[in-house]
Amino acid sequence: LLYKPVDRVTRSTLVLHDLLKHTPVSHPDHPLLQDALRISQNFLSSINEEITPRRQSMTVKKGEVCLLPSL
Repeated sequence: LLYKPVDRVTRSTLVLHDLLKHTPVSHPDHPLLQDALRISQNFLSSINEEITPRRQSMTVKKGEVCLLPSL
């Protein structure tokens, strides 16, 4: 369930990218589409930057034992 909102943003980013490819530069919506695409790409990259260190710290190498803290 936690991935659904991010998945939606990812799909919207792809749609914006396709729309921008097919929108002439002279069209009044072109700069707005560029801004929306830039904002969504920045959002996704910030999420990836936050998740990557957590994944690396949670990864257990083969042969290592992972001891989880008791709750």
